[in-house]
Amino acid sequence: MFIMEAIRENTAGAIMTPEFVRLREGTRAEEAIRAVRASGLDSDALYTLYIVDHLDHLLGVLELRTLLAAPGEARLGDLMDTAFTAVRMNDDQQEAARLVRKYDLLSLPVTDEQGRLVGAVGVNSIVDVIEAEDTRDFERMAALVPSEDGYKGSSVWSLAWRRLPWLLVLMASAILCAGLIQGYEHLLLASALGGVMVSNIPMLMDTGGNAGSQSSTLIIRAMALGDMQPREAGAALGKEFLTSLLCGAALGLVNFVRMLLISGDTALEAGAISLAVFFTVMAANAIGCILPMLARLLRLDPALMAGPLLTSVVDILALTILFALVTAMA
Repeated sequence: MFIMEAIRENTAGAIMTPEFVRLREGTRAEEAIRAVRASGLDSDALYTLYIVDHLDHLLGVLELRTLLAAPGEARLGDLMDTAFTAVRMNDDQQEAARLVRKYDLLSLPVTDEQGRLVGAVGVNSIVDVIEAEDTRDFERMAALVPSEDGYKGSSVWSLAWRRLPWLLVLMASAILCAGLIQGYEHLLLASALGGVMVSNIPMLMDTGGNAGSQSSTLIIRAMALGDMQPREAGAALGKEFLTSLLCGAALGLVNFVRMLLISGDTALEAGAISLAVFFTVMAANAIGCILPMLARLLRLDPALMAGPLLTSVVDILALTILFALVTAMA
């Protein structure tokens, strides 16, 4: 017997089940089948058997279907798979979910720091984790404070409280944008490009926000699946830079033609706004790539960076780029 570690919330230990079968490596297949029947367990963790030594150290795993097809005299030590995947009790539950999805597991063994088997996480528990994590991510991306209550079960007061903190933050960022525009009011009034700048500001900010959201969504998805780590930020930035060159050039060209042929603007006006589009898309892609990775390094949820917060940062950046370009061309 051994003393189990303290289990923290939102960890593999918190979602593991004690309903699993552990067997010794010297057990024969026919004995193991009788043990499975005698266990009387009704759990999704039953489809995988865990082979341990006399101290309960996990040695290997054995699929139930493999056991049923094995000769009765075969030893479990000869049948088990020693190249197994396991998690520690205090590993984050999202890591357990990632491993189950990556390796298509029906259950995942949970061990303590000494490698002793203490439980198993079944696929049904993983589905619950994924659903809960996705819900929290959607709420954060929509600038809501996460809540365990459903919409019908939430009062008007709780709904307002969940929305107000981020609405205040986002309003503050909008005030910064307004201050930035006021700071360049003289340019808008005095420059020949002033009128066309004002009419194209919404388009420029929306385009930058959309580009940044696309970049951040792909980076967050890659990190969630374990396909990318923050240490690979350089490679990701390089790829996003090349992608933004293509997207920015295409969007800038389309906008240039639109302003010339449809809006009737001059080549100078169309060129200024189109250049702003090009540089805004490039900057937005870079920000959308960096912010989620920075959040992961700071142990924050990357989803915080994928919604209105990212859009607010890109809005300020888009205005700065526009005013800088027009100032240089004036």
